[in-house]
Amino acid sequence: MTECIATDAVWGAWRALHNQESRTPQGFAARLAASLDLGIDWIDHADIYDNGAVETLHGEALAQLNGQQRQRLRIISKCGVRFESPGQPGVRVAHYRSDAGFIRAQAEASLKRLGHEHIDLYLLHRPDYLMQVEETARALETLVSDGLIGSIGVSNFSIHQFDELARACRHPIAAQQIEISVLANQALDSGMLEQARRHRAAILAWSPLGGGALFREDRPLNALLARIAEREQSDMASIALAWLKRIPGPVIPVLGTMSLTRLQQQIEGMRRVQLDAQDWYEILEAARGARVP
Repeated sequence: MTECIATDAVWGAWRALHNQESRTPQGFAARLAASLDLGIDWIDHADIYDNGAVETLHGEALAQLNGQQRQRLRIISKCGVRFESPGQPGVRVAHYRSDAGFIRAQAEASLKRLGHEHIDLYLLHRPDYLMQVEETARALETLVSDGLIGSIGVSNFSIHQFDELARACRHPIAAQQIEISVLANQALDSGMLEQARRHRAAILAWSPLGGGALFREDRPLNALLARIAEREQSDMASIALAWLKRIPGPVIPVLGTMSLTRLQQQIEGMRRVQLDAQDWYEILEAARGARVP
């Protein structure tokens, strides 16, 4: 694990307002407490999740936690995505921003909503094709030096976009958040994983279970995961997460379930199941529908 993110999983909060049990401050606090009980103290947010309302919910939930719990929480948030919505007045077309004034304003707004004085890891949510890289780098570094954020990260950057920002930054890029799962496994061949290892950056895996697609379709991959799950006395989700865990990195899944039962099952199963190399490659072949070249 990197010094920045010492965890084997992150809890992703973006669906919180779409679940009856997690949409209240009390319910959200219960999910935070459950994550902490499972040893998951990193919570993933973004300024666009329900136009900031999920961050606000987090801030309201803090009053339900004790001081030790609040102190243990580690916060990830992101900025940069703009789209037409009531919460983003003046936006007429989807676009990305990375200018210094915007980054500063979004970080300060997130901190206010979250009720925290410090965001532990702050990500540029998407690469901005108009990014003035020196300006962006200085803006992020200033947030670090001012104590508003702990570390800099990126999300959905190509290897070239990552390199360009890394060259301009005096602080290391501590994490790259990308889609990677049994189903979305293109990063194995893109160079992203090797790049992250060179930079000692964590890979945060969004949609690590393929948005649930793993469990909705009848195909050889599902049958294989079910067979391995039966052998391991586990479940398909845990096998898919154990597959990610086997990748050198680290590759850290961002788990978006709002169910306390599923969260516990996924975390405990991922930690218990140990796939060997043949299991891992057999799953990859089934996912790709072709033998490994």
